Amino acid sequence: MKASMKKQATNFQMARSFHMVCVVAMAKNRVIGDGNDLLWQLPGDLKRVKQLTMGCPLIMGRRTFDSIGRALPGRLSVVMTRDKHWRADGAVPVASLAAAIDVAKDWLIEQKLGENRIILFGGGQIYKAGLPYCRTMEATFVDAEPSVGVKFPAFNSREWNDKLLQQFAAEGDMPGFSYHHLTRKRDALSLN
Repeated sequence: MKASMKKQATNFQMARSFHMVCVVAMAKNRVIGDGNDLLWQLPGDLKRVKQLTMGCPLIMGRRTFDSIGRALPGRLSVVMTRDKHWRADGAVPVASLAAAIDVAKDWLIEQKLGENRIILFGGGQIYKAGLPYCRTMEATFVDAEPSVGVKFPAFNSREWNDKLLQQFAAEGDMPGFSYHHLTRKRDALSLN
């Protein structure tokens, strides 16, 4: 890319406002998974995740990507990994959160759809690194308390406005769960 074109792209990127959204499902004790797979199958939750993330870049760790098993269509999978040799079809490997954010911003600009959301998609270490940048959280809270598993980082719920969107009662082996939209009361760290 010519220097003048790269400068124009950089100026456009800086003028555009991006924000990070955390998408997570967690148990009462903040467990989000077992390191390999989802701990529960909730009707409608995967459809909701698709609606929330379609057309957006997803920042995730390698184990989260591996547990999904593939890049999700209609989204960019930006995978944070320490393994310099790791590769997967449809995924962009990066070594840091800063690099992941840059790749996600560049992809959004290239798509020319006007989308400005970058999705923080897990797992535990990725959520911990990225949560300070999140303005909003789209959470599924599950009425379960697995004894072991990867945990979502501790966060002060008083720093977030929590709007209950929908609640579902337990049925058979399926635990009860609820959808929430949380908005940070103070500004998140800037992505720009």
